[in-house]
Amino acid sequence: MSAAAGLSLRGLHVELGGRPVLRNIDLEAEAGEFVVLAGPSGSGKSTLLRAIAGLVPTAGGQIEAGGAVLDGLSPGKREVALVFQDHALLPHLSVADNLAFGLRARGISRRDGRQQAAEVAGRLGLEALLDRPAAQLSGGERQRVALGRAMLRNARLVLMDEPLSSLDAPLRARMRQEILELHRRQGWTTVYVTHDQAEALSMADRLGVLVDGQLQQFDAPRALYSRPALVSVAAFLGNPAMQLLPAESADDQTRLLGAVCPSAPRQEGLLAGVRAEQLHVSGSRWAPARADDWRVPAQVLRLEHLGDVQWLHLQAGAQTVVVRVEPEAAFELGATVELGLSPEAIRWFDAKTGQAL
Repeated sequence: MSAAAGLSLRGLHVELGGRPVLRNIDLEAEAGEFVVLAGPSGSGKSTLLRAIAGLVPTAGGQIEAGGAVLDGLSPGKREVALVFQDHALLPHLSVADNLAFGLRARGISRRDGRQQAAEVAGRLGLEALLDRPAAQLSGGERQRVALGRAMLRNARLVLMDEPLSSLDAPLRARMRQEILELHRRQGWTTVYVTHDQAEALSMADRLGVLVDGQLQQFDAPRALYSRPALVSVAAFLGNPAMQLLPAESADDQTRLLGAVCPSAPRQEGLLAGVRAEQLHVSGSRWAPARADDWRVPAQVLRLEHLGDVQWLHLQAGAQTVVVRVEPEAAFELGATVELGLSPEAIRWFDAKTGQAL
C-alpha cells in the first residue's frame, strides 16, 4: 500500500460547457485525514471529486497529492481510488473477479489477483461470497466489494462520491462505521462527498461546505455547526437548520422577535442565528427558561413529534421559531409561553454580506 498523501487544492477552477461550476477552490487536507464535502444539489461537490481524480478537466489552479502535482496526469497515473454511488461492479462477474478486475489491468496474474482478492475479502467479511455473481448481492455487500476494490487499488487518495445514498437508513448507519474503521485501518486520505448531514457531521475530521461552486467554509464539523462563518453555511447545516431571524434597528435600539435585544450589535441589517436546542421555553424539562435569559412571549402553533424528540413551533413577534423539547412535553395549541435565549448563544450575521460578525 502506498503511503497516504496529503491533498492540496489551490485556486481550482472548473468550467463545463463554458459555464464556471467551481470557482477558486482552496483546500488543504492532511495525510490520513477524512475530509467530507457537503452542500446542496448542484453545488459542485461531485465535480470537485472528479476533478481531483482527473475525470473532469480543470480550467485553472493546481492539484497536489503528497507534494506531487497531479495536473495533466491521466486518471490511471494519479494513484487515486474511486468509490461511487452505483458501485460500478460488473454484475455477471463473481465477487472475486470484480475485486481482481483492476489488478489484471495492471499486469497482475489471475492467480495472484484472486489470492489478493481473497485476502481483502476476508478482511471485509466477504469470503463466503467470493464465487457469487455481483448481481445477486445485497446493497451492503455490493458496497463492501466496491471498498475492497479501493483497498486493492494501492491508492494514495480514496475518493468516495455519495457511496451510501442508495442504501436504507439502518444499513447506511452501519456502513458509516465500517467505512471509518476501514479508513483508519488502511491509513487512507479520504475525500467523501455526501448530501446527508448525519454523514457529514459524524464522519468528518474536517468538513467543507460548497454552495454555487464555491467553498464556503472548511473546518471541524463542530466549528461549522456552532460557529458558521456565513449565512449559507448556517442555512445548510443542521436539522432543523440554524434559524436566521431578522433584527430591526431604530432609535439606537435593536428589536428581535418583537422585543428590544440589549446585546445586539449596533448596526442595521442584522440576522440573528440561533439553533433549536439553544432556545428555552417555559413548561419544558429539556429547555427550561433560565434566569439570565433574554425573554419574549410566544404563542404555540404546533408540536412535531418524531419519537425521541419534539419540535415545538412558536410564533414570537412576526417570526416563527422552533424549539427542541422532550418527547413527552405537552403544550396547548394557541397557549402563550415564555421563550428565552441566552444572548451569548446568538450568532450575528450581516444580512447584506452574509458574513458572521
